[in-house]
Amino acid sequence: MAITFQLRNKDEVLKLNKIATQYSFDIWVHSENQMFDAKTLLALYTLPYNETLKLVIEEGVHSKALLKDMDYFKK
Repeated sequence: MAITFQLRNKDEVLKLNKIATQYSFDIWVHSENQMFDAKTLLALYTLPYNETLKLVIEEGVHSKALLKDMDYFKK
């Protein structure tokens, strides 16, 4: 599953990391040419602001809670 979103500032980087660390499954963030573990805060700070990113989780993992948490980034 992939969720499209954008980060607008450093506070949103922290929020994304906090969301990701709540879950036991792997969560990845893909930019145009990079892929990072969403649970690794330092890596998330290298992502671009105001560009389309994708939050990716394994097929077969369904998390309605994660989808709801990510609604914040779709403003």
